[in-house]
Parts: sequence; structure tokens; C-alpha cells
Amino acid sequence: MIARCPCCRAQLKKTASCPRCRADLNNILLTEEYSQQYSYKAIQLFFDDKVEQSCIAINQSLQLQKTEFALVFREFLISQQSLLILDLLDQSQLLPAKKSLYFIRHLIPYSKKLQQLDNFTNYLLINNSPV
Repeated sequence: MIARCPCCRAQLKKTASCPRCRADLNNILLTEEYSQQYSYKAIQLFFDDKVEQSCIAINQSLQLQKTEFALVFREFLISQQSLLILDLLDQSQLLPAKKSLYFIRHLIPYSKKLQQLDNFTNYLLINNSPV
């Protein structure tokens, strides 16, 4: 929950309006609640082995509100998927690795780690292609 009113910076209690300026905070509180629900949904989907849907849910959470929890969970998803892709590359399964990377980079497009992994996969694909 927000600690201060975005209009007058007064300290807030658990009310839907600011005690000082009377600003209506319902939409802000609802946005925070929806963001939290998407974060919880992302975790549940991850535990249900639905990583793609988990990425979608955590991105929806972050679009509503950038919380430390959601940012950390997104980084966790990136790390987990990077390890899985590295395992595929280690087993010389270049095309399945590229396919997984394509999908995960579509869901989390600005990850430097995934971009580097994609460049490395492209390098391997080029050097292992028949001449």
C-alpha cells in the first residue's frame, strides 16, 4: 500500500481518500491490488510448470506497478530460463534452444542476459551449419 498521498505527500492510513487533501485513492489502491494478484498468479503458474504464462503474468504485474518483488521474480525467471537454454546448448540442441530463446525474449524483450544468450546461440548455429 502506498505510504504517502501522491497529491500532497501526506502520510496515509488504510483509507480510500487522503486525510489532508481528500484525494480519491481508489484507483491507485485497486492498481496495487491487481499488480499483487498478477504477481501471485505468476508464482503459481511457475510452480505449475507454465513458465510462459508466468512471464506474461509478471509482466502484467510490472505494467501496473513496479514492485521490488515483481522485479526480483522476473530476474529469477530470466535466470531459470537461461540455465535451461544453456543445458540445451550443452546437449547440442541448438534449434530447441533458439526456439525457447525466441519465446522468452518475446515475453521479456529488454533482458541483456537473454540478448547475450541469443547472440551466442546465433553464433553456434552459424558455426555448426553445413557449408
